[in-house]
Amino acid sequence: MLPFDSSVIFVLDEPISSKSAKSGDLIAVHLKDALTVGGRVLAPAGTPAKIRITDVQHAAGGDVYGFVDIFFEPLVLPDGRTLPLRAPVERLSPHTTAGHESTVQAEDTVGDVFVPYYVLWQIMRKGKNFVLKAGSELPARTEATLTAMPNGIVAIQTPHPPQTETNVPKSSFPVEPEATPFGPYGGTKKAHATPSPTPWPSPAWPTPSPSPSA
Repeated sequence: MLPFDSSVIFVLDEPISSKSAKSGDLIAVHLKDALTVGGRVLAPAGTPAKIRITDVQHAAGGDVYGFVDIFFEPLVLPDGRTLPLRAPVERLSPHTTAGHESTVQAEDTVGDVFVPYYVLWQIMRKGKNFVLKAGSELPARTEATLTAMPNGIVAIQTPHPPQTETNVPKSSFPVEPEATPFGPYGGTKKAHATPSPTPWPSPAWPTPSPSPSA
């Protein structure tokens, strides 16, 4: 078995330079050694692959260094399947040591004191571009586990996607309900039958007495 996040070495077929590279460029590389799992060759040495340039910054004045951001395209295996890869270092930039930086700061301090208009030269000073020549080795990491099965097949198993919280997030402010619940504990009011009306008795009016005849 080849565990997840194992190292695989590739060789550059063409250089990578922050001076000439552009975002979206594809750089050709090939597999340095055969990818073998359980004595079975999954990909022979020399299997081609691609590196995509995702972002570039050219060296500029003010001692700004150039860099290149890279992304490994999945490795296409001879049987048609793909092996996902990732770059352990996605940003490639010139390596500077602490000693180099302290030396530059000391030189700038001396120049500011003794050299007229040194500040202007310091502003115009151009940084370094990142350059990786063809034939250089570049590592990648596997994004799947490779397992040799008893039937002779090498299985490629990618990890399960991370579980996300399914609960509804709580609101930071109270929400007005569409209808106010009835009673202190909510719920709906139980309907009661309306009683049928009861007739009132007719009023007893006094009977008028007959008027006397003339």
